[in-house]
Amino acid sequence: MNQNAPPVRFAGGLDVRAIAGVYAAVGRVHVRPIFTRETAESVYHSLTNEIQWQLQLNDGDKPISRDGASFEALSEADRARVMQAVYANAARGFQYIYNNFPISDLYEQGQQRSLYVMRLYEFLTSPEFLEFARAVTGVRSIAVVDAQATLYRPGHFLTRHDDLQHSKKRVAAYVLNFTPRWVADWGGVLQFIDGDGHVAEGYTPVFNALNLFRVPQPHNVSLVAPFAQGGRYSITGWLREA
Repeated sequence: MNQNAPPVRFAGGLDVRAIAGVYAAVGRVHVRPIFTRETAESVYHSLTNEIQWQLQLNDGDKPISRDGASFEALSEADRARVMQAVYANAARGFQYIYNNFPISDLYEQGQQRSLYVMRLYEFLTSPEFLEFARAVTGVRSIAVVDAQATLYRPGHFLTRHDDLQHSKKRVAAYVLNFTPRWVADWGGVLQFIDGDGHVAEGYTPVFNALNLFRVPQPHNVSLVAPFAQGGRYSITGWLREA
C-alpha cells in the first residue's frame, strides 16, 4: 500500500440540498467535481496502473468473462470474429462488452486490498457517503453499496436496460468517471431513454463526476468510437437496501 496516497475526500462545497432537488425532480443528477482533485487523480492512476482487467460480455442470458490481456493477444481476425458475433447479438437484443474489475467482490474476499481503488470502495461504504446517498435520494433505508471498475475501449458498449432486479433491492445506480479527457464525439455516453425511444438526456464521461440515477430507468452506454483517444474509465455500482 502506498503510504503517501491521499485520503479519499469529497470535493469542498457540495450543495447536497440542491443536488437532492434535481434528483427529486427528474430521477437523476450529474455532480462535478465529486472528489478532491488529489483523490480523483489517485483513482485514475490506480485504474490505469494497478488493475488486471477482465473482458465481460454476454451471449443472450449467459455472461462470459475472459482475461482481458488474453483477448488482446488474439489475432486481429479472431478478435474481429468475436466482435462480429457481439454486434450481431446487439442488433437483436440486450448485449454488452467492456472490461471489468470486480472491486467489491474482491474486497469482500480479502483480495487486492492494497489498491487505491479499494480506498475509494471503503469510502463508498462509509457512514459519510451513505448519509450523502440517503440525503440525495431521499431513501433512508440505503445500507449497501457495491462497486466495479469498468474500462470501455473502442468498440465497447452497453445496450438499453433498466437495472431492475428485485432480489438485489437496488434503489439507485451510480457512475463515477475518471477519464481525464473525453468528448461526446468519442461515444461512451450514458444515455437515458424516454418512453418514445428518444434520448432524453446524456452524460458525457467527464473527469471526476458522479452520475446518480433512480432504478428502474432505461439507459445505455453508447458505442465507443474507433477514433476515441484512449479508454473510458469509471467505477460503477448500485445503492441498495439491506
